[in-house]
Amino acid sequence: MLDDHKRLARAVHQPALVRLHRALSRLPSVLTVMNTGAHPDDEENEMLAALRFAFGMRIVVACSTRGEGGQNALGPERGAALGALRTAEMEEAARRIDADVAWLGHGPDDPVHDFGFSKNGDETLRRWGEQRIVERLVRAYRQYRPDVVIPTFLDVPGQHGHHRAMTRAAETALDLAADLSAFPEHASLGLRPWQVSKFYLPAWSGAGYAYDDEAPPPPATVSVQVAHRDEVTGLAYQQLGEWSRAAHASQGMGVWRDKPVDHWSLHLKRWADGSPTNESDIRDHLPATLADLAATAGLTDAPAAALREAQERIDDALAAFPDRQRIGVSLSRAAHLIESSLKELDRHAIDLIGHRLERKVRNSTQRSSRRPPTQPEQPSKAHATPEPA
Repeated sequence: MLDDHKRLARAVHQPALVRLHRALSRLPSVLTVMNTGAHPDDEENEMLAALRFAFGMRIVVACSTRGEGGQNALGPERGAALGALRTAEMEEAARRIDADVAWLGHGPDDPVHDFGFSKNGDETLRRWGEQRIVERLVRAYRQYRPDVVIPTFLDVPGQHGHHRAMTRAAETALDLAADLSAFPEHASLGLRPWQVSKFYLPAWSGAGYAYDDEAPPPPATVSVQVAHRDEVTGLAYQQLGEWSRAAHASQGMGVWRDKPVDHWSLHLKRWADGSPTNESDIRDHLPATLADLAATAGLTDAPAAALREAQERIDDALAAFPDRQRIGVSLSRAAHLIESSLKELDRHAIDLIGHRLERKVRNSTQRSSRRPPTQPEQPSKAHATPEPA
């Protein structure tokens, strides 16, 4: 529990208008993006900050280890103690960009742990257990239901073996997550099969920084780019991302970037609806808004009309900032409309879009100062992906 001084500091550094704006910024999108990596600090913070704060997407970081085999710029902690420190740093880094964390490894006593530098993805998968890490990723996909998955690193010679293993496992898990016969024990956790729509690779190389990629990156097929700056801070999203990276103090992360350009190139490797296709935005061909969900196959007229009106009420709330009364009226109406549409959905439609609508109801009713804007929105359960019974 916070003492009086910490409560005062939070109130000063997170004023009501900032909290309100951050809460509202969750409303425009119904999409979820998952970024996969092997260690705390592997996440692509700058791009994630743009996807969350500029595009309104929900973001999730899937991290396979607690970083217990890495270096420590702060002190003598190694092994389990370092893993605990880096776990806390990762949680704080995620909080700063309003992300969830899906922990796949559970410390040095777990087979999926950081055993030090390796350039061999095959060796990593043998030590972790390929079936084990794939199953945990499948579980994370089914739990968080990402529309888009983006590994931070490429599976190429010269790259860290842990990174290579995670990128490879992240792709392997795509088909299995959608397969009802794969890992049927997940049903006991309340998890259902889930089809990730898009799988991107970074169209940039890890060479020249900490690693030595021996193969060029794949060609860019689309870019994430934002021309405007964050409305709350006036910062570029790369700078917001560096504020998140600064939480990784044991790794010496976080730098000030002068005149950064918010632009990240990606390569669409897999698209669930067929072969990779031309696109100008990673949201293309996906149901990005409530209005898009109204076109879901099988929806009857009443819930579809309710979702379209809910989108209008959300647009009204965004335009009304900072008028709390007008925002409250618009969002209360939006939440009511979304709840009414949920009651009209059949089982198939609930499987497709129910989780998106439930999240938007929560978003619409969490606009007050009751919670900080950077507290991860979901899940309310433990961040660690649960083990099967």
